Amino acid sequence: MSDAEPPVGRLGRVSSDPRALAAVVVATWVAVEFLVRRRGTPLLADAVGSGAGADMLLIALTFPALAVLAATIGNRRGIGPNRWRYELSRGAVLGGLVGVVVYFVLLLAFAVVYVFTVGVPSVPTPTGGAETAAWVLVTLLVVNGVVVPIAEELAWRGVVQTALVDAYGPVLGISVTATAFVAKHVVVDLGAPTFRLVSLIVIAVVLGVLRHRYGTASSTISHLGINLLATGISLG
Repeated sequence: MSDAEPPVGRLGRVSSDPRALAAVVVATWVAVEFLVRRRGTPLLADAVGSGAGADMLLIALTFPALAVLAATIGNRRGIGPNRWRYELSRGAVLGGLVGVVVYFVLLLAFAVVYVFTVGVPSVPTPTGGAETAAWVLVTLLVVNGVVVPIAEELAWRGVVQTALVDAYGPVLGISVTATAFVAKHVVVDLGAPTFRLVSLIVIAVVLGVLRHRYGTASSTISHLGINLLATGISLG
């Protein structure tokens, strides 16, 4: 800032400091998601008759709103649509599809090593089943498979990672974004078993690299593919 410019307030400092911008977006997202899912889900579950269904309904409302908020904050710093890089080039599409394959290959490799070194982990009960209402299954697939990836990629890769790469450079910026993304899931889920934690680390790194190399459209394609497949498997 030049000497001729007037002093800035707190909002001005957020808009001029990419680290502060990223911190505000991350803190706001984590706080809102935690409160909505931990406080709101139990209340709505009584009304709709399903905890999982209530959780997804609230996420369907909350995540797009948080993504729009993140995008609005990003615009104050000049991280607008021209920097989110929603480029549907051949490389972006292929990169996104390759990212899906890389994610599942790495998880499979970890699973094999884990079984041979530690043993077979306990398998959680699948979300789906004959006792689960059809609307809940559809909601899980649509929200977790489509809404969540689109919203998270705009906020976490389009805005947060862009800001942190501006501040720290590609390697550290991607690493800090990935760490924050993993930590967010651990906090709102009240912890994560080993396989879940590894899956979060892998997806955070894969999406971060794709975003930096090919743009947010590429990381969104990959996130959509991963979540749709993972959700479909969990419902089986």
